[in-house]
Amino acid sequence: MHGALRADNHALHRELTALRQSAGLPATVSALRVCDVVLWMHHRMDHQQRICTGT
Repeated sequence: MHGALRADNHALHRELTALRQSAGLPATVSALRVCDVVLWMHHRMDHQQRICTGT
């Protein structure tokens, strides 16, 4: 994950920071935490649309 956040001149980190800002979250919320929530929400929507073995 560290490498992904640093790749392409920190493109992913900048995107996550922009998402944090657009959500009105404080700077104390890390880019990694924003990524965690985005992935969880995406999986949750997938989970609801089809049978998923995850809980």
